[in-house]
Amino acid sequence: MGKEFIKDKLDTAVRIRQIRENAGLTQEAFAEILGISLSGYKKIENAENQISLNGLRRLKRELHVSTDYILLGEDENLDAEWDRIMCYTDSDKMLLMLRLLLYFTKAKDSTFYLRNKQDSIDETILHVIDEFKKRKR
Repeated sequence: MGKEFIKDKLDTAVRIRQIRENAGLTQEAFAEILGISLSGYKKIENAENQISLNGLRRLKRELHVSTDYILLGEDENLDAEWDRIMCYTDSDKMLLMLRLLLYFTKAKDSTFYLRNKQDSIDETILHVIDEFKKRKR
């Protein structure tokens, strides 16, 4: 194996560990999200094994993590993201703003939500937005 391949493998392992830690998850919980055993996950985090395509898909779905970031360390361009946001409806912008507010409120406690919990929170936020619109009429 070439030095560059080994470095890429180690860098990917570091990013995966950081994602897990930033989400406030144990190795056991993270392995469950990936659908693998704890020992299998530990091998990924120690760069002995690489994450599977299925694991990448699960991280994208459950934690909204870019596969480009996991594999290459590349984040999407912030300006491109802003341009997409500017095309959202006002309701979607408000939903995004409230989700970010909740995210940063919880970030100070290192509490982050998995997809199913976020969906429940989104329903509540959408209900609040609908009530706001009704009162505004």
